[in-house]
Amino acid sequence: MRHHRDWVPLLATGLLVLVVVVGFAAPWLVPHDPYQQRLTDALLPPLSHGQLGLHVLGTDELGRDTLSRLMLGTRPMLLVAVSSVLLAATVGSAVGLTSGFRGGALDAVLMRVSDIQLSVPPIILAILLAAALSPGITSAIVAITLVTWPQYARVIRAETMRVSTADFVQLARVAGLSRPRILGLHVVPNILSLMVVLATLNLAIAVIISAALSFLGVGVQVPRPDWGNMLAGGTQYLQSWWLVVFPGLAITLTVLALSLAGDHLRDLLDPRVANRGRRDIAIGEAGAQ
Repeated sequence: MRHHRDWVPLLATGLLVLVVVVGFAAPWLVPHDPYQQRLTDALLPPLSHGQLGLHVLGTDELGRDTLSRLMLGTRPMLLVAVSSVLLAATVGSAVGLTSGFRGGALDAVLMRVSDIQLSVPPIILAILLAAALSPGITSAIVAITLVTWPQYARVIRAETMRVSTADFVQLARVAGLSRPRILGLHVVPNILSLMVVLATLNLAIAVIISAALSFLGVGVQVPRPDWGNMLAGGTQYLQSWWLVVFPGLAITLTVLALSLAGDHLRDLLDPRVANRGRRDIAIGEAGAQ
């Protein structure tokens, strides 16, 4: 059982590496021009031969190769997800560190702002923000950043307050270290692993929201391929199942891989989870004996 579980994060990591490689090298890996239209080859099923050759995943309503567009659509998805997570992690972590370390009225104001935003469903708020801006990649990045930063702020604040009460931080204060030095030398290094885990887990959320925005027409704009707008286009031709199944499968597998990788990373980096896991394994082995 344990060896079986060890393969899961490896498979998830391998899939994520494949997605990243395809995203960066898509222009050189695509079998056909993703933008070339050929109406005589429209809606060909998978493994069909058209005038341009074999279409492994079929073609869309304009005769464009589905596999090529799916591969090229990885790029905007990665750009939106990674950029929004980095921005949200930076803003949210800065707010959480400031709020948790300083406390007082500033803490109350910042947390009330985050509470108000967290009370609104994130996907609805992201759609409203993206629609208010001009649709596109930049709007999607800004919308996802504004929606997800309170999650970082809340978690980082709680961890900062916990670390700030530790003996080594109290000794640093007695020694006369300034607040910025205490934060940089003692607090941030002890919560950095939590930031990484939280960012990894939120990548899955960013992928879902990015696909939803593109699906609704307020994210990545056609004709640039994106998994979300490909899924939206496929819903108009449900008899051509491959136009819906393959983009949906790409989103599902990527989100699942990110979630599994994030869980495994949490187990590795969070000492409390790691110690609990080792204790459970030891109890199980003792019971088996």
